[in-house]
Amino acid sequence: MPVWKYTNKNVKNEEAENSLNTVKSACFHCETHNNECPIAIAAGEIKAMMETED
Repeated sequence: MPVWKYTNKNVKNEEAENSLNTVKSACFHCETHNNECPIAIAAGEIKAMMETED
């Protein structure tokens, strides 16, 4: 089960996937990518959390 690093909360895989899909749906699909984009950062952190689950 993935753990959200900011609160140490155990998150079900389905919850993490739903959150990732929600964040991705908020993307404005800009012409150029900016590494400081908060939407991209959030999506990356959720994806990383899912990949490092125990």
